[in-house]
Amino acid sequence: MVIERQLRARNGNDPGIVYCYSAYIRWDFAMLINLNGWPGVGKLTTGRELKELIGGKLLDNHTILNVGSALAEGGTLEYYQLVRSVRSVAFAAIMKMPSTLPIIFTNVVARGGTSGFLEENWHAIIDLAKARRCPLFSVTLTCTPVENAHRIVSAERGSLGKIQTLEVLETLVAERVLFDDGATYRRTIDNTHLSPAETARHIRGWISSVK
Repeated sequence: MVIERQLRARNGNDPGIVYCYSAYIRWDFAMLINLNGWPGVGKLTTGRELKELIGGKLLDNHTILNVGSALAEGGTLEYYQLVRSVRSVAFAAIMKMPSTLPIIFTNVVARGGTSGFLEENWHAIIDLAKARRCPLFSVTLTCTPVENAHRIVSAERGSLGKIQTLEVLETLVAERVLFDDGATYRRTIDNTHLSPAETARHIRGWISSVK
């Protein structure tokens, strides 16, 4: 990790020159970061804050899944073919990016259900980390069921085409189990009482301590 500092001044006719001093972090090693957790736990909002802190690229799962949802019936063979095609194109683009650029993912990584796609997708991320020759950090976000139920019905989720139905969330939790086997580094954070910005700072601090 490299700390860079910038000093900027605003010149003008004012008698006092205003100086703005800021510091930001530039990571000097490659890494993939996957934010795992049930729908509504705050993966995307945390991912956005984390990107502001460490830079890099953010690829949330719905950016890939929404193409399949827009053009095919969810859960069908055509749907998964579309999703896999989009994922392949995205991962190929990542392989062309600078090796020190952090890549942040959001996904539900869980075992169970009928399709097996969530496990398959996780193994694709593991393979990407190996191909990129970089560590894979897994952060599983959790919150209380009451808080999760509150968050999942947010208006922003609806505007992004995300699950907003409590019954669907309860079915997912009942039929599946979150996991992150295969990650280089793993951590679970309960963000029930944390804002996305606070959660992102916890993640940044953890990654800094590891490296």
